Amino acid sequence: MAIQIKKNLTASPNPTSLPKRIEFVQTLRSTLASEPITLTYKLAPGHQIWFQDGNDPPAKSFTRTETVGSADQICRDRIELVIGKGTGPIELVQIDQTITDSLGIPQPDLVLVQIQKA
Repeated sequence: MAIQIKKNLTASPNPTSLPKRIEFVQTLRSTLASEPITLTYKLAPGHQIWFQDGNDPPAKSFTRTETVGSADQICRDRIELVIGKGTGPIELVQIDQTITDSLGIPQPDLVLVQIQKA
C-alpha cells in the first residue's frame, strides 16, 4: 500500500574504482503486514557507466523484487558497475531508484557514487 523509506539508499564502496561490485542498502517499511515491491535502478543513458549483472550484457537498468512488512526491513541489492560505451570519463554517477508498491504507486530515491581513477 504505502512504502516508507526509513533510511535512504546508500552505495558501498563509495567512492570506488571500476569495475566493482556495489552493494545498495536502504531501510523500508510497509503500512501492510506484507507487501511485494519492485525496486528499479537506472543510470543515465549517455555516460560510460553500466550495470553488469552476472553473465547478462551490460545494461543501464536492473530490477529486483522484495517483500516488505510493517517492521523496518533492510533491503540489499548487489550488482557490478563497469565502464562501457558512452561519454566519459565520469567522476560522479547518479543512480536513480524507483520503488513500486503493490498498488503500482512509484516512490523515487537516488544515490551518488564517486568514481575514482584506477
